This record gives sequence, C-alpha cells and structure tokens, in this order.
Amino acid sequence: MKNEEDRLIKKLKTGDKIAFKKIFYLYSDKLFAWAHNITCDSSASADIVQDFFIRCWEKREILPDNCSFKAYAYKSIYNASLNYIRDNKRFVYGYEITIDLIDDDVRDEDLEELKRLLLKAIDELPDRCKKIFVMTTLEKKKYVEVADLLGISVNTVKVQVSKAYRILKEKIG
Repeated sequence: MKNEEDRLIKKLKTGDKIAFKKIFYLYSDKLFAWAHNITCDSSASADIVQDFFIRCWEKREILPDNCSFKAYAYKSIYNASLNYIRDNKRFVYGYEITIDLIDDDVRDEDLEELKRLLLKAIDELPDRCKKIFVMTTLEKKKYVEVADLLGISVNTVKVQVSKAYRILKEKIG
C-alpha cells in the first residue's frame, strides 16, 4: 500500500488528475469520519475534507516526500477540525460552549486539558444547576421545555443556566 501511495503522490505532484481522484476516493470517506468524530458536524466535516483536497491539488508540488500521505492527511484534518472548533466556539468534544467560556488564545494542544477541566467543572455544579445546564446545553432542550419538565419558571431556568456558565467560566478560565 505504501508503494502504491508513493506512486500516486509522485503522479499527483506532476498534475495527474487520475492519481488525484484515486487518492481522493481512497481517503475521503475515512477523513470525513475522522473530522466528524472531532467536530460532530457533518457539513463542517465535509467542508474540512473538501478544503484539504483542494489545498492538496493547489499545492501538490510541495506535498511532503517520503512520508505517509495518510498520516499527513489525518494530521491536517485533525488540525483543521480543531481550528473549526476553536473558531466557531461550538463544541469541545460534544459539550456545547458559548463564546464567553473559551478564551481566544486556546491552543490546539490545550483542548484535551480543557475537555478534562470542563467535564470536572460540569460534574461539580450544584445538582439543580447541573441538571438544568445539561438539559439546556447538552440535550438542547428549550428553556420553556425544561421549565415544564421540572415544574419551575422559565426565569429560574435562565438564572440557573447563567449561574452554571458563571461557575464554569471561573473554573476553566
């Protein structure tokens, strides 16, 4: 497989469209699944993979020699997916985060630590606050729905969610 991959990359670097198509069909589905696993967003994952292959075609002359294209592709998709998360401030490994919870200067290598801190901080929320926060953010229930399910006012839901965000912001900075 490695020899075939090397041959295809050499052909791709010379502008061979057939080699490019073969590489695309060989890796695109797996790379999409990898991106989707990170972003949890099908549309964004498809865009990330498409952008990667467009860059591969446009910059084909400078693709790395004598290294695994597969490793290069997975690392590129991983980085692009983390950039998507950072830029959109939507998900950190499945947990919705608002723009005020994550500082702009969070580096990719800090996301794993952020995940750990976030899970710990959510777990340490007061029980009622945690339950309401999980229902509204993770389960994506509307405030009115949460209020009805718990027999409380919508304003109480808002106050508890606000309290949860404030506590999380303090704990994870």
